[in-house]
Amino acid sequence: MQKPKLKSVRGIVTLTPNPALDLGGAVDHLIPNEKSYVHDETRFPGGNAINAARMIHKMGLPVLAGGFLGGGIGQEVEDLLRREGVPSEFVKISASTRISVTVSNRKDHLQTRLSFPGPQILLHEVQELIRWLHRIQSGTVLVIGGSLPRGLTTVRLKPVIQSLQKRGVAVIMDMPALHLRPLLACRPLLIKPNQVEFQELTGEKRKSIPAVISAARKLTSRVSWVCVSSVEDGALLLNRHRAWYGQIPPIQVKTTVGAGDSMVGAMTSIFSQVDPTLWSSDELGEPLLRWGLAAAAATLITPGTQLGEFKKMLTFYRRIRVQELK
Repeated sequence: MQKPKLKSVRGIVTLTPNPALDLGGAVDHLIPNEKSYVHDETRFPGGNAINAARMIHKMGLPVLAGGFLGGGIGQEVEDLLRREGVPSEFVKISASTRISVTVSNRKDHLQTRLSFPGPQILLHEVQELIRWLHRIQSGTVLVIGGSLPRGLTTVRLKPVIQSLQKRGVAVIMDMPALHLRPLLACRPLLIKPNQVEFQELTGEKRKSIPAVISAARKLTSRVSWVCVSSVEDGALLLNRHRAWYGQIPPIQVKTTVGAGDSMVGAMTSIFSQVDPTLWSSDELGEPLLRWGLAAAAATLITPGTQLGEFKKMLTFYRRIRVQELK
């Protein structure tokens, strides 16, 4: 096993416990029980926090991507990150990294997405990751994104996160409700569910802006910032005292893959550029939401499983509408 070589990291570190090779393509038709020929094949490194790291890198900020990788697929994911210039240090595992498949319909850009469960992580591999995490230094922003593979539980992860926070590491979580719910006790800096994930997290079918704010406000005793996307064609961001609502301009959506991850990456970039004493400041509300939506919009207009480019982000940034809700 190759041991991680992280010695001292400040800035941004991302943890993707269950990464994937994102295999994409396009079809003219999808017909059940018939062979569909896929064109325009693409292969990109995937997983929530990996995508966040890729977006952070596009914004020109230092970031280190970590997690578990194994087999030939894992090696390809690492090679693809290297080609993009994203630094990484992964714990190598004996099982193979998973593949995710996204097929787009050429006529309407609707996508069929297949996500496989991923590998079984062995105990010594979990322990290696924990040792790697403990090397992260004070002042770092750690992004934990995506599902947890078999073998890594929230019970094992929770004390590590709490130990890091005591040393001044801020933790952002972008995870399924199943994993996020028990980790809210760690008091993360930011969570970013979409509306469906938010409903799963809270157990409430809230859809309107006032209703979502009411439910999200209950979480702010444990989370500094709550961002809920896909609410009435926009996104909500709130802390204990204030709330903001933002919308992107009308666009032709060509993909939804990676849009939320791009949003998390851009928001993380804002935190990394301010003093840790200001991480909970109300003054961050508007720029956090504006940059997050700009990154999401840039990815939404980019076909396949690619992420939006920084130039497109800048264009959208000026056109994003953000208002504070009284």
